[in-house]
Amino acid sequence: MKRQLVCVAAIFAASPFFAALQDQPNWHTATLRAQELAPGQSASPVRLRFDVASIKECKDTEHPPPAIASPGTLSLGCWPLWRLIADAYETFAAGRVDPLNPLVPLPLEGAPAWINSARYSVDAKTESPQSGAMMRGPMMQALLEDRFQLKTHRETREISAYIMTVAKGGAKLHRTEEGSCNHVDPTDLTQSLKVMPGGKPWCLTPTTVRDGPLVVFDVHGMTLDVFSKLLRPDGRPVIDRTGLTGAFDIHLEWEPAAPNSSTPDAGAASDPSPHTSAVIATREQLGLRLDPGRGAREFLVIDHI
Repeated sequence: MKRQLVCVAAIFAASPFFAALQDQPNWHTATLRAQELAPGQSASPVRLRFDVASIKECKDTEHPPPAIASPGTLSLGCWPLWRLIADAYETFAAGRVDPLNPLVPLPLEGAPAWINSARYSVDAKTESPQSGAMMRGPMMQALLEDRFQLKTHRETREISAYIMTVAKGGAKLHRTEEGSCNHVDPTDLTQSLKVMPGGKPWCLTPTTVRDGPLVVFDVHGMTLDVFSKLLRPDGRPVIDRTGLTGAFDIHLEWEPAAPNSSTPDAGAASDPSPHTSAVIATREQLGLRLDPGRGAREFLVIDHI
């Protein structure tokens, strides 16, 4: 069967099994998170601000200018406002990133619907050289709070979810070998993810193809905690309780079910989800169960914008 490469963001959007990662220039950077801060610790000892900054609503989204982040200069063309917020308060919140500890940005709550469609171009300069992570994190926070009067807080709630555990018979996973994939630089906005023939794949960068009726998902060097955050069967998040640590190369194939149909299966009789084919594939191919349950999840709440 002929394989066709499909845009990862488009597949995630089309399949509720995966969390949508839409409208993100170099979307892979959104999966890379700033290192954790201790409770009450500020993102930066001094609240740095841009010396000069322009942020304008962008109407022409067909040909946005290239993104630039050199020491002291930041230029982002026609980026969704939600993405600017997610980067500033999650991905680069501490002004640095840990490329080995990726995470899908926290879900936003309390935000008006227009932040998903509104796009803005940002051009800013700093008085002294600053890293891309510092400009897109703490300094962007200050800019958004100044120009949009943005106010946020974080909260953790118990919600309906799927609990991921190791299935009977054990996990069927392949650990990532040291040096088998190349690491992405999360601060490089110009980095191409094209894999040269015979070259190593990129770590932490999922690829998805259509192979006839199947969706085929591959990723290298990903922990199960991060993998669980990409899963979204029945629109519900997945919480990793496998207890397995370390990085894995994950290969998963499933046939998407029709949106309004169910997939009969004795092992999933209690699951009314129309996407049980993906849940079953996870169990059979990876040795990981996804069972309905409840668990805690953190949210970034928009109080005012």
